[in-house]
Amino acid sequence: MRIWSALVGLFCFFFLTSCTKNEEVTLIRLDQQLFPGKSPDSIRTLLNRNPAVAQLYFNANGAGNDTVLVRELTNRVTNPALNELNSQIQSEFGDMADLKSQLADAFTNIKKDFPDFKSPKVVTVVTGFLGPDLVVTDSLIVIGLDYFAGPKAKYHPPAQEFPQYILRRYQKQYIVPAIVFAISDKYNATNRADQTMLADMVYYGKGYVFTKTMLPNINGEPVADSLIIGYTDKQLTQTFNAQDIVWAHFIDNQLLYQTSPAIKQRYLNERPFTAEIGQACPGAIGRWLGWRIVGRYHDEHSSVGISELMRNADARQIFEQSGYKGQKE
Repeated sequence: MRIWSALVGLFCFFFLTSCTKNEEVTLIRLDQQLFPGKSPDSIRTLLNRNPAVAQLYFNANGAGNDTVLVRELTNRVTNPALNELNSQIQSEFGDMADLKSQLADAFTNIKKDFPDFKSPKVVTVVTGFLGPDLVVTDSLIVIGLDYFAGPKAKYHPPAQEFPQYILRRYQKQYIVPAIVFAISDKYNATNRADQTMLADMVYYGKGYVFTKTMLPNINGEPVADSLIIGYTDKQLTQTFNAQDIVWAHFIDNQLLYQTSPAIKQRYLNERPFTAEIGQACPGAIGRWLGWRIVGRYHDEHSSVGISELMRNADARQIFEQSGYKGQKE
């Protein structure tokens, strides 16, 4: 009987796999188009051919006529140091087949549960940190590859703008999790009238559960939680083991239903550590705690699919039905 069941399961797996259309990812390497043309005219033409990218990434309408932007980009693509960084980036990322494949799998997973999802176009750029690291909209994603060149790159995002605990995350393997988490916002229903800490915690928790669910396995293994939330493996282990202390702090200080923006920021914003709990407690601990709450709710309610979970805007209900009280199981 076990053999028969296994064969039926295997048949169903192949049947479902064969019937699932894999999403296609349109990847445009503007980084490879930008550097060969080192004249203002070629850069102006490139910007005019990609007005959506120019508007989204450089916040420039009619960018080809923006003489300041054209001049700045010309200066950068003719800069020997930036050309050296670009060479390192091209070596690090190669043809980006792995990233494109991961995005295609993630987009396919999202499409299964959210049929209205349409794969956005993906564009890569290298500008010497002229624009942001990553911009995600429903129709367009722009990745600043210079940010994600990794620790071996000769140049990094300016340390005066980015603390070390943020710089550590600027590596290739963080890109797809960051994109999927950004996409989760579209499907993450919230009650805007609920301004409590708990509502924000559950919002992040739902986003992380969505991300974990939609990310494809890499070499047969699930994507590490550290790549989703940005903690180190050590921080994750220590925080998990000390979550009874973290939970007690939230309860003793009546934080769950706190609505003060200043107080909420201490527990939800990025920080090197949460001083109110201790130097070993990482920043944004409220986000992690929200992940524990929503994750436990999702585990305890196996009949609730990811689309139903994301539609649920009742943070208090999710919390109460999760049964979470700082326990580690």
